[in-house]
Amino acid sequence: MGNIATSDSLYDLLASQLPKDVAFTFYHYSTPPSKSPPLFSAPPNVRSERTFCESHFLAASITLKDAAGSKSTDELLVLAIEVLVYTTKRLTTIFVSKADSTGYLSLLNLPRSQAGSPLKGICGTFVSWLARQRQREGKKVVVSLFARAQDQYLFPASVENKDKHVLDDRGLVKWWCQVLDPIVREYEAEGETKTLTERLANGADHTSTIQPSVKSESTAKGYLVVPGFEPNDTLRYIPPPPTPTAPRRWAVTHPLLQIAPHPGAPPRCLVPHFPDDPKARFLDELDEELPDRGTDAMVMEGGTPSRSNGQWKSVKTLDQFWEFMAFRQECSSGRIVGFIWIVISPPQPSIPEEDEEGPSQAVSSFSQDESQAFLKTSSSSSSKRKQKKDPRARRVNTEYGPIPLILPRIKSSSSGLSAMLDGSGSAVSRLPPESSPWYIWPTSSRGTVIFSAKDYERAHQVLLQQNFATKATAARSTTRWKEEIAVLGGVDSWSRTVVGRKEAPIASATALNGTAPAILLGVRKKRKPDAPAEPEPKPAGGPTILGEGLVRKKVKVDTPEPVAGTTAANGVNTLGAGLVRKKPKN
Repeated sequence: MGNIATSDSLYDLLASQLPKDVAFTFYHYSTPPSKSPPLFSAPPNVRSERTFCESHFLAASITLKDAAGSKSTDELLVLAIEVLVYTTKRLTTIFVSKADSTGYLSLLNLPRSQAGSPLKGICGTFVSWLARQRQREGKKVVVSLFARAQDQYLFPASVENKDKHVLDDRGLVKWWCQVLDPIVREYEAEGETKTLTERLANGADHTSTIQPSVKSESTAKGYLVVPGFEPNDTLRYIPPPPTPTAPRRWAVTHPLLQIAPHPGAPPRCLVPHFPDDPKARFLDELDEELPDRGTDAMVMEGGTPSRSNGQWKSVKTLDQFWEFMAFRQECSSGRIVGFIWIVISPPQPSIPEEDEEGPSQAVSSFSQDESQAFLKTSSSSSSKRKQKKDPRARRVNTEYGPIPLILPRIKSSSSGLSAMLDGSGSAVSRLPPESSPWYIWPTSSRGTVIFSAKDYERAHQVLLQQNFATKATAARSTTRWKEEIAVLGGVDSWSRTVVGRKEAPIASATALNGTAPAILLGVRKKRKPDAPAEPEPKPAGGPTILGEGLVRKKVKVDTPEPVAGTTAANGVNTLGAGLVRKKPKN
């Protein structure tokens, strides 16, 4: 995929990954960043991280032409991918929620070398583009997904299409690792940690640490965990390095201790809680072991009961959590599930930044007694502030006398989606700011249509109500989906056609490097057997008679003559009765 600049638009990047002179139509809609439940549960007496989430949906379609190749006939959806972006003050997490294809890409009759590359290139380019657009200085970016094989995710009845190639569980894990591997290759490999003496001895390294370059020194590493598999068995699913001497860019472990806000917290505070995730369902079941479940701070998602230390009874460590995951239904039903992460780390600054977490981070460094005293003091001060009365407030007498006239308050602005749209209905006028301490939301990274969370879910349900079983029904469903999304978003046209520019790979070695292929000397080729004579023509109504040269006779093997006094039985020499030596009696 090469180095991708943040200034490049999504469609320019997609054009470089699509087959040359092949047109694809893309549909992209998203939501603004809004508050969401935190991914990581907070330890006891610690405030959970303020988290924002935005959703992105990208669909790709092709347009078929008639036999003459001049008139367009049907437009068919071929791919759809949904990505959720979670942001906090310290971390950006890009979660690939769903991805699915219809199988109608085969109608383009692309060469075998390019048949599967468009779908892989679209998914990898879209995720890589979002990771570049959401990079913040000094903040990590994590790409996360879990690979679970299913017949269909986003296109109902598409499994009935015989041309749809459904990957099995092992093939899907390998496919996603290959899709995300170019993102790892865009950044430098994580170097080994050097001691202070080694860094002082190497002046170049010392100079680079004083003046780091964000673009050149950002590192990336991939991680893969298959519950129930040994590390050696998991290695077969990760992409190998391009050369034997190249550093390994993937590890068969998890990076949860690197991305969790409190690495020393109990295991329930180290595992992220994604929607429709096997880990999240297991977390919810284990949380039933906590005391005061459903009360106190557990009413709010991401909290911990005050009477609990946040520790489960059955699972004590993170390694035990992954061991128990191997016995879950999603991982033990005969199919494997792969959990994949890519951690993009910024360069370490020479001067550490000041703590920006505020009181919530300061509470984590307190002891339990100090934190409880701090919470009591803060709650008592807030209650005292509530008890103070505003002297300017006029007391309304409701016990006796005439009923006072209270005029209704007229809002100066509305928070609904209708008020957010401008006069044309295609742009949003009242939106969150483009940057804040918790997220960045560049204009260039937004969808063509911007939905609220409620309308985004409605648009998702529109797709799930269609039928993609046959070519005719898929064409009608594609048209109906486009029109309903356009009406829901208040736009006339929201598509973007992209023509591919990627050349087909050339298999010839001479064309690749301009030199003739090397020929090994001293290699003895196997001699080809002489061509046998052709059999005589078969007579009418009679059996086929082989020629004299085609009749193979059985080779006679000379059998050795038996020794005197022995008999041959089934090829084994047996001693006679007179030749058997008996043991003398004492």
